[in-house]
Amino acid sequence: MSDSPRVIVILDRTTTAPSILRDAKTLTGYGLSEIRSRIVAGLPVVIEEMFSNAWYDERAQLLLALLTKWQNESVVFEVREVAENDDTEAGALISLEVLRNIIESDDNESRDGI
Repeated sequence: MSDSPRVIVILDRTTTAPSILRDAKTLTGYGLSEIRSRIVAGLPVVIEEMFSNAWYDERAQLLLALLTKWQNESVVFEVREVAENDDTEAGALISLEVLRNIIESDDNESRDGI
């Protein structure tokens, strides 16, 4: 594994509506019971390595679209940027807007060939 930071998403422990579980399943590939267990336990539902090929190819945009949808639906979640070997709690809490800026900045740099 690389030394890239990870972005993690933790959903409010009461957020177990079927539509939320299906959304998370689509992005993560986890089973519905695994997702529900993670939510109830306060564990990250989404764990994405930032700045990987998959991140640049599509994962960043998929994550941003999902989190924007959830925000518009008033789903309560937190986003953290966590260093590769750090615990979830050690991660820096970031807003969706900060994540959006990171992703858009990355997209602009990759389009410019930097």
